[in-house]
Amino acid sequence: MKLKTRYIILVVILVFALILTGCSTKQVQNPGEKEPNISIKEEPNPAPVIEPEPEETKIDPVLVKANEAGQIMILEWHTIGEQEGRWARTYTNFRKDLEVLYEKGYRLVSLRDVVTNNIQVEAGYTPVVLTFDDGTEGHFRYIEQDGKRIIDPNSAVGVLKAFAEEHPDFGLEATFYINYYTPFRQKDSWQDKLKEVVALGMDLGNHTVNHEKLSTLSQEKVAEELARMVKMVQEVVPGYELDTLALPHGINPKEVNWAVSGEYDGTKYHNKAILLVGSGPIKSPAAKGYDPTKLPRIQVFQEEFDKWLNYFDNNPEKRYISDGDPSTISIPESEKDKLDEGLIIKDNKELIIYN
Repeated sequence: MKLKTRYIILVVILVFALILTGCSTKQVQNPGEKEPNISIKEEPNPAPVIEPEPEETKIDPVLVKANEAGQIMILEWHTIGEQEGRWARTYTNFRKDLEVLYEKGYRLVSLRDVVTNNIQVEAGYTPVVLTFDDGTEGHFRYIEQDGKRIIDPNSAVGVLKAFAEEHPDFGLEATFYINYYTPFRQKDSWQDKLKEVVALGMDLGNHTVNHEKLSTLSQEKVAEELARMVKMVQEVVPGYELDTLALPHGINPKEVNWAVSGEYDGTKYHNKAILLVGSGPIKSPAAKGYDPTKLPRIQVFQEEFDKWLNYFDNNPEKRYISDGDPSTISIPESEKDKLDEGLIIKDNKELIIYN
């Protein structure tokens, strides 16, 4: 009996030991305990794919009939106001002038860009330069509206600004040739007007102190007429270069060089362009015979304006047509003889000739 009892006890002990051994090999996760971290070897991140920048699409000069040996109009207005006349244009007609230019494929450029042969116009379009002589109130007027000072929408600056907002591709470029005494005629605000013309991206030009015929003056007096204007503008708009001249009455001094550069009372001047009064388009700045000291202009009264618009409509091969790239000069082979290759080299341009 004792032996049997011992046998049963031994069996129970063995069974219990087996149970304990099995439990010890099983992992029990306590509530709230995080799952064990399992380390998985990750593949290295692939190198980022860098998309190549799209190449700038260049316009084929053949498609747009580019002709950068063609002629360019520098247009000239004097009085802008309520009356129409030989030297006057109404606000309404001035607005129409801009509309006609836009519809016929003309786009505004600064005179400086023409003179430096840095013409930036969309391919297939023609540059045109706007100039205003004498700095009259109709060119730039301030008025009061709701207690605030604003640009008169019926002044030339107001019309230009509104038109550019409606047609951003037309541009906002013009040069206002001013005299010494109260430019734009409003005594309390002429300094602000000079600053605002420049801030808008347009230009100021030299029209001399007293608007005298320079042919009647000595070299010293010519220098005084030009240098005092430079000094006046620099005092109002520090750092601004007054470097183009519209000759009063279209008359040069006895020596053209007197108008190009000089000095008076410590103030120097140098004009990159000298404008005449009339009458016709200028040659391309890459063409033979181009002379920035003798640039003709077209006076805008209806008969003269229509004459030159019709001229280019009827002779499209005479018209400057941009290739859209200011670093190149594109011309048809038929215009090759008109180019001054020395000017092209000087201006660091690439010449493209096509059939």
